[in-house]
Amino acid sequence: MKKQFLAATLPLLMSFSVAAESTATDTIATQSESHPATLSNADISGFRVGAGVLNHDSDDLLDDATGYVIEAGYDINKIFGVSARYSNATFDNDNIQNPSKLPGDVEISTWGLYSDIGYTLIGKNNFAIKPYGLVGVERINVVTDLGNENFDESEYAFAIGTGVRATFNKHFVLAAEYKFSSVDVPEYQDLDLDTFSLIVNYKF
Repeated sequence: MKKQFLAATLPLLMSFSVAAESTATDTIATQSESHPATLSNADISGFRVGAGVLNHDSDDLLDDATGYVIEAGYDINKIFGVSARYSNATFDNDNIQNPSKLPGDVEISTWGLYSDIGYTLIGKNNFAIKPYGLVGVERINVVTDLGNENFDESEYAFAIGTGVRATFNKHFVLAAEYKFSSVDVPEYQDLDLDTFSLIVNYKF
């Protein structure tokens, strides 16, 4: 699943970057003659809400926990943005084929506050793209259900990541992102989470 997700995401990131470079270059060349202040004065601030899919992976304790993410965010300017998210993902381990993984039905839920820092490139036809770095704080809850035995553990964690967000026609926003966070699971080692997500937003 992880390899499939990467195979689908990386070409998307590359196509966004190529499109941004092409459209931004053309726009700068055209508008620098007739409207030299248009790009510098463009206002991209605004609220956005959306949802998407995600995949958690951990080499030590988890294999391909898939789920959903809900997001509400605000773009402050071309450089800074903030967002709040909730995500939920599940992984089913029979503990026979994978005895070293977290046992039973595993559920990982996360509340997080994040800030993205990058630079928004503005192109033609209200197209914009922003490569960014991500930092945030998460409350990660890990629950396992073994029938007659289970545990429920919550812990705060620091998250870092990177992504790219493309805006079409000022309102339709598509983001592809990777982030890393780590939480301590009792009786096991640290759960290092590699999270890949694809999120669709509507921007007001």
